[in-house]
Amino acid sequence: MKRLLPVLLVMFLSLSCFGQEVEVSGSFNASFSGVISSGTSPEQRFQNALGVGIQYQQDIIKRVKVGLGVHYNSRNTSFDHIPYVDFNPDVIATEEIFSTSKRFSVRLNAQYLLKDNENVSVSLGPEITYNYLWGQDHIFERMSGYASNNYTTSYSDYKRDNKLSGICGVGLISKIEIKNFLTKQLALCFTIRNEQLIRKIETEIYGDYPAFSGWEDFVEFQVGLKYRFKK
Repeated sequence: MKRLLPVLLVMFLSLSCFGQEVEVSGSFNASFSGVISSGTSPEQRFQNALGVGIQYQQDIIKRVKVGLGVHYNSRNTSFDHIPYVDFNPDVIATEEIFSTSKRFSVRLNAQYLLKDNENVSVSLGPEITYNYLWGQDHIFERMSGYASNNYTTSYSDYKRDNKLSGICGVGLISKIEIKNFLTKQLALCFTIRNEQLIRKIETEIYGDYPAFSGWEDFVEFQVGLKYRFKK
């Protein structure tokens, strides 16, 4: 332990010699299901979701930065879903879903500066994330079919809790910073993130698709303000 303390002190002092930044951002999110080939529709619970986040960023070597941050997204929406009912082809099932969905993610990224001068910087790099998704669907279901040449319809109304925890993701981020925004230490940032959550694909069971099924692809657009502590 006594040997470890001097090492940690040297590491801290060396890192403090590099630039340190904090960025606060808002986001607009779109998502798509990665299992289009299996017949699923795009994931609509996070379409047009809004979010807010904060990130700490550290220069480590010339033209390379490492960032660590958290982000929160939420969305209230409604959409129609028509599940495939394989046990009775004469039956048509339709669902009207009123969804409340939320997402919290921890994000670690590395950015390489493709261009960097006194006025602007452009960076590109990989990112890994750790995610929690949760929410609730309020579902109004209608089952219609033919029985003995008679058309019949039945209705049901129920709620379903949705939850996914500890899901990892990988992605790519690209960022443009406009420096000297209002003050010399502020920068206006525009970021595009393309991310895919990695998990086992869930299969359809009797016409019911589990919420958040498949591999989720997210495209997120961010606008933020970054403050640089050291020049």
